Amino acid sequence: MLTHTMLTAATAAGPYWHGGGAPFPVVPAFLFLAFLVALVAFGVLRRGSWRARSDARSVLADRFARGDIDAEEYRSRLSELSRK
Repeated sequence: MLTHTMLTAATAAGPYWHGGGAPFPVVPAFLFLAFLVALVAFGVLRRGSWRARSDARSVLADRFARGDIDAEEYRSRLSELSRK
């Protein structure tokens, strides 16, 4: 038989009085991880891919091989690409 005190405690605790529901740290941890993933994805997309820089180096090497630019200009532009 339920006493008045037990009934009041169970009612005040709501539907989770038996331990159901997600623990408190799970929700903030999930939101933090989702924010971190979105931040990293945005940074990668905004910065450009490594392939674009590789393509620029390839074009620069082709121009140097054809004689369009001299060695000094090649080195200068290559160092500029490496800085970015």
